[in-house]
Amino acid sequence: MSGRHLGDLGRATRRNSRTDRGIWVGLLDLEDNGPVVGMSGPVRAHHREARLLIRLHRAPLGYVLVPALPEESLTTRARAAAETTLAEPLRRHAQWDGPLSEPDGSQGWLARAACPRHYSTSNGAGVSVVICTRDRTEGLRQCLRTVQQVSYAPLEILVVDNAPSGHETREVVAALAKDDGRVRYTCESHPGLSRARNHGLARAQFEIVAFTDDDTQVDPGWPAAIAAGFAADPEAVCVTGLVPPITLDTGSERYFDARYSWADAFEPRRYDMAGYRHPSRLYPFKAGIFGTGANFAIRRGAVARVGGFDPLLGAGGPGRGGEDLDIFLRLILAGGRICYLPSALVWHRHRSDSGALGEQIYSYGYGLGAYLAKHLRNRELLAGLLVHGLRQASVVVGRMRRASQESQLRSRGRRLAFSEARGVMAGALRYYRSARRASGSSSNVQ
Repeated sequence: MSGRHLGDLGRATRRNSRTDRGIWVGLLDLEDNGPVVGMSGPVRAHHREARLLIRLHRAPLGYVLVPALPEESLTTRARAAAETTLAEPLRRHAQWDGPLSEPDGSQGWLARAACPRHYSTSNGAGVSVVICTRDRTEGLRQCLRTVQQVSYAPLEILVVDNAPSGHETREVVAALAKDDGRVRYTCESHPGLSRARNHGLARAQFEIVAFTDDDTQVDPGWPAAIAAGFAADPEAVCVTGLVPPITLDTGSERYFDARYSWADAFEPRRYDMAGYRHPSRLYPFKAGIFGTGANFAIRRGAVARVGGFDPLLGAGGPGRGGEDLDIFLRLILAGGRICYLPSALVWHRHRSDSGALGEQIYSYGYGLGAYLAKHLRNRELLAGLLVHGLRQASVVVGRMRRASQESQLRSRGRRLAFSEARGVMAGALRYYRSARRASGSSSNVQ
């Protein structure tokens, strides 16, 4: 993406910053008597609405959207709204939380996986939390503090410093490790998120390895939900979870939230190539069905059997992204099963200004293009795109339009959509060329 284009987006953000009215993000647990908890501080004058994640027994049920002010009555109004708008999810959760009527069936799985009241927080399978980072110490410090507060054992927290430009990350981790023996540091000198993920897998202590990013805040029950997902289904090789935003103050944050479906699924789901297939005609190739790289856990042995993360994909590599889409797909095609649990909750800090958002959207498109280029040799994907590609493209365009409307970015939203499309084409071409070079190098070595 050109510097001029990003500069235009940044200037447009500054022009509109004084009139942009944000959405306050909060969390309300219905079983508690406490107030709504804000994810980024108290309600402020510029917040016109409050979007509140409603939970019961710490299981996310959905959102309610209410006026943010007056703050004194926010909790009361949120509870009333939840009883009305989330009546069906409340009923469904009560059904899942009942006795095990089918211990080996789908209802039995839901009863074991859907309600955090059934999760064990100790003496279960060990979980290694891996955070791959590169020169973003402030976000990493905030993320690590939330991981240190989780309610699960045994647990290790492994920070993979990817091709650092200095020693700041090592120093941050060392300071935290003095008081917390679970925290460890390791360095992957070669740049690329896939290389960093593979490095973390090789050095993790436990078989279950959970990944999150350095711009997230994890829920205290996150590792317990991950472990419960694997325990509830012995066939599971991967568990993914819900990723809502920490803030929606700016149009850029609201655009990203509306464009990508990271936080709109509140029912546990299972995916494989046999009995648990998604209804999409592009299954299992459709991007985003299974989850996102900001919140997933895998069995090390299953990833090793499919060859690990592709170093041509991922931020910092030729493909700039797509390594999460690729590993999910390869695990499914290899006969594995992915379980999605909303209770495996991680909060994400979206890019707050248009310049950073523009870079991210372009990279996301680039990664998607690289992912598609890698798998176009699969006849099922090629046939699916030929038959259903236009319909899927219209769905994506509709989501982009909605993102522009909800974010109030208008013409900037259209430029972001165009940038994402350019990224798809550029990423596909780059991956094709990189794969050919890698193949040629391998042939020469042989």
